[in-house]
Amino acid sequence: MHTHGRTDMRKKYISVHTNEIPTDDNWDGIRMGSETCPLLLPDKALMEKTTRDYVPEKLSLVTPLTGQKDLARVLSAAEVALDLGFSEIVVNDWGVLHELSGISDRKLTAGRLLLRFRRGPGQSDSWDHLDAESRKYFSWGPLYDRSFLSFLSTLNVARLELDPPRHWMAIPVPVNLALSFHSQYRLVSVSAFCPWRYSDETEGGVDMDVQCDKCLKSGPVRLDAAPLEKPLLQWGHSILEAAADDWAEEDLPPEVDRIIYEGEPLSGMVSAMKT
Repeated sequence: MHTHGRTDMRKKYISVHTNEIPTDDNWDGIRMGSETCPLLLPDKALMEKTTRDYVPEKLSLVTPLTGQKDLARVLSAAEVALDLGFSEIVVNDWGVLHELSGISDRKLTAGRLLLRFRRGPGQSDSWDHLDAESRKYFSWGPLYDRSFLSFLSTLNVARLELDPPRHWMAIPVPVNLALSFHSQYRLVSVSAFCPWRYSDETEGGVDMDVQCDKCLKSGPVRLDAAPLEKPLLQWGHSILEAAADDWAEEDLPPEVDRIIYEGEPLSGMVSAMKT
C-alpha cells in the first residue's frame, strides 16, 4: 500500500457533488459540474451564489462528454462561468473544446475523457505479460504523443487532468502544459444507463430539462461484479474505481501542481469500497 506524503506545495481542489458548496478555507479551489452528465451542471443561480462566497479565481467548471442534444446546455453553463470570472473550464468533449477554443487566457483544461487514458476495469490483470511499450501505452499513452499534445495546445488547452493507473510508471511530463491529478478515484468507463433516471416510480422518471437533484442528493451507486477484484462506483454516468492506494506523493513530478479530491457523497464511500 502506498502512503501519501506532503501536498503543501500543491494546490488542493475539491470536486463538489451536491449543491452544498464547502464554506471552510481548507481548499485552494472548488470544482463544480460533471465529466459525464449535463444534468449535473450547476445552474446560473448556484454559480452566482458561489462567486459571492469565493473569489472567482478559485472556481472551476467541469463540463461533460455530450452530444448535439445537450451541447447548447453545456456551452451555456461555460459561458456563465466565464462571465462570472471562473478561472478554469474543464472540457471532456471535442465538440465543446472546438466551440471554446477561442478562449486564449489559459482557462481551458483537457479532462480525463478527452485524453482517453486506458483505465477500463477489465476482468484480469495482464500487466506481467505486457512489453515495455504496451505498459507505457496503458499507463500514460496520450502523454507520449507529441503531435496530440501539440494539437491540444493549438486549441488553447493549458492544462491536463490525470488519474492513477493501476500499475505506476513515471509520468512523462509534457512541455508547456500544467498537470492536475485525481487522487482518490480513476475513471474507468462511462455508462449509458442512468440509475437515477429510471429509479423514479412516477411516470417519466427524472425531468430531463432540469438539474438532477436525485443524483446530487443520493450519492453514488455501488457496483459489484464477481470477476472484478473490487467494487466500482457509479455517479452520474461515470464509472469509478478507488485509486488512493495506487500512488504516492513522491511519484508526482513538480509539474503536477494541483491535487483533486472528491467531496461528499463520494468521499464518504471510501470505507465501503474497501469492504
